[in-house]
Amino acid sequence: MDFRVVVSDPKGGKAYQVEIKDPGAGKFLGKHIGDKVEGEVLGMPGYSVQITGGSDKEGFPMRSDLPGTKRRKLLVSTGTGYHPTADGRKKRKSIHGKEISSDIGQINVKVVEAGAKPVEELLGKAPKKKRNNSFPRSAFSRPEPVFYPKCL
Repeated sequence: MDFRVVVSDPKGGKAYQVEIKDPGAGKFLGKHIGDKVEGEVLGMPGYSVQITGGSDKEGFPMRSDLPGTKRRKLLVSTGTGYHPTADGRKKRKSIHGKEISSDIGQINVKVVEAGAKPVEELLGKAPKKKRNNSFPRSAFSRPEPVFYPKCL
């Protein structure tokens, strides 16, 4: 059992992705959206994080007002999982419950209490990949303009 945990830092305005394997993943099982978890599980000693949401392994979002660990089809008019294009529109959508179980793939958390070191230093940034600059990007994105002489 493993989870992808997306840690959002409200002060820094950035998000970091952390993979959690079996020993640390057990600390998240049974927790609900809105619960607080110690940051040591994520490699952030002294921090405290709050669960804000997530999605299951098939990509269906978790919803804070749906109890349980199962996925259900709900008739929703707004909120997590559905954003209507017109007022009054409703739709039946598959949505996962608010409790974290083994079928969750991604957990979203935000930093609530900060520790001694900054988040960027603890979670680190992966170096950016260099892209191949052998051809200019514009060479493939737009064809050359064709100019025709005016007909008289």
